[in-house]
Amino acid sequence: MLKKLVLSIFLVLTSTLSAQRLFDNSHDFDLFHHYTRWGVQLDGLGFFPGYADPVKALSFETQYALGYKFGVVYNINLNNHFGFKIGALAGQIPAIKTYFVLSPAATGQNVNYEHKKTVYSPVFNYSFPILFEYRNFIIDRYTLSFATGVHIEHTAATGLKDTYQNFYQTTANNPGKWDVDLIFKVGWYFQFKPVMLQTSIVYKYRLNDQYTGTYQFKNIQNLPDTSGNYILKGDYIGLSFNFYFHRRAREVAMSCRAHAQSKEVRKRQELARREKEKRKKQQEKIRKKKEKKLRQKTKKKWIFW
Repeated sequence: MLKKLVLSIFLVLTSTLSAQRLFDNSHDFDLFHHYTRWGVQLDGLGFFPGYADPVKALSFETQYALGYKFGVVYNINLNNHFGFKIGALAGQIPAIKTYFVLSPAATGQNVNYEHKKTVYSPVFNYSFPILFEYRNFIIDRYTLSFATGVHIEHTAATGLKDTYQNFYQTTANNPGKWDVDLIFKVGWYFQFKPVMLQTSIVYKYRLNDQYTGTYQFKNIQNLPDTSGNYILKGDYIGLSFNFYFHRRAREVAMSCRAHAQSKEVRKRQELARREKEKRKKQQEKIRKKKEKKLRQKTKKKWIFW
């Protein structure tokens, strides 16, 4: 339910911003003029609960789990407004997050057993985002951004297990495969003197389940041994932070100088072309004068004779 709500809010937000509002701003800005196109990315992620077959007479449920990713990203500008963002990320993601309570009546003991645990894959998950980004300058040092694209993601081959005494066990498995997932981001660029920070809300929708497995309860009084399916799809919502560091003054100066030099070169080339045309016209004029004098001289000679 919450995933649908988040997706609906994102779609409403993007649709209510009219095309005129997005494209009328013609302010000429170069977002990466003073900053490196390479950046460092840090993501804090909240993974949506998985699915587990219901258990009668027990409060067994799946819950949200936290994860993170980090890596590098590179921006390819098409123009000041549009560009591509590619990256390489690694991170630790949850595979199992369940919660249940066993009452004294269920265990035959005089205590409540409460179990809440997150099991993470011991091996990093790798992903390679490819995003198409639109950037719109709003006010000085603040730029709005929208991005959408795909994550080419690899989940390591793992077989994980969560147990609780002799009452409970859940397994989660992934054969180790590559998937292509959908990604959506909306955020802002903030330009500071030492660094430019891009902070975004990120939402990822997986097309395939990330972990599948089973759960089992046993040795529960007045309840036969119970088992069912466990699935963690791997969708998440979170905050993404990209850091682009300020380029050295020398690099910025060289970039400006190169741009200025290219203008000077074109100017000199144009002046040289005009000078060449001018000399050509002068030579043509002199040639015509000589031909005219020669004709006049020849004419006088014939008259004399």
